[in-house]
Amino acid sequence: MNIITHRGLQPSIANFPAESSRQAFDSQLKQGFGLEFDFNLTKDNQIFVFHDTDLNRITRGDNLAKFSDLTRSEVETIRLGDNDSLYFLDELLDTIEKSSAPMSALHLKGRFQVDNKYLDILIACLNRHRSLLDRLIIFDVTVKTAKYLKSHLPALNLTPSVAHSHDIKRYNDCVGGTLLSIEEVLANKELFTWVWLDEWDLTDQDGSQKKFYTAEVFNIFKTAGLKIALVTPELHGTSPGLLGGEAHPEASSEKLFARLTEIITLQPDALCTDHPQELQSLIELC
Repeated sequence: MNIITHRGLQPSIANFPAESSRQAFDSQLKQGFGLEFDFNLTKDNQIFVFHDTDLNRITRGDNLAKFSDLTRSEVETIRLGDNDSLYFLDELLDTIEKSSAPMSALHLKGRFQVDNKYLDILIACLNRHRSLLDRLIIFDVTVKTAKYLKSHLPALNLTPSVAHSHDIKRYNDCVGGTLLSIEEVLANKELFTWVWLDEWDLTDQDGSQKKFYTAEVFNIFKTAGLKIALVTPELHGTSPGLLGGEAHPEASSEKLFARLTEIITLQPDALCTDHPQELQSLIELC
């Protein structure tokens, strides 16, 4: 069961390095954990690793510059936390290749799937790291994107984000239409080797309770021959927030670790989490 750390975060450890920083990623890889990470493009089309599209959040409003307006040399000067820098994608993939981490996950956001020119830049980078491709999931891909990527790099582990029908109705516009239904995935399963399950919250359309991480859902994908990755509830402590004040009720409560134990018993192949060490301990207990 692979543990993948969300943006390299580990909030339970005081003064842990800043998210998506070199120190954070390096620390998680040394512990044997995989990485979940996002990428952005500079003004001169260089790929670097960070979640946000601008500097607003990480500078607490002191710098509103958009990364797409900055060159590579300007991004190289950015410092996070304790004078730490950002990885460029080639550098991070090199580092992952040299590590013992079994599986990492690259988040391909919807905005980079609207034009093949962005995909071509990514393909060129991945072509330089073919030996890593069996240890890398590329998730949040649409069917159209999967067809294009597979036509260039058939060995890619392409992975759709799959959600409950009510969550797809609520959030798909916010994430660029990248949430797929179970039915859509099964109809196109030849494109995919994994699924990336996302249980946004527990509220159903009529106000009743629902769950997406269930034995029934897992059995559907296992029967189809697909491996299962998922995000643990705490990742939705502040997200959604896309439509207002929604949040997963088990994100930061005393229920979280009980629910994590329940999820582990379903035997997913990978879990993306903010609590890699705690999750490892739970897996060992189970």
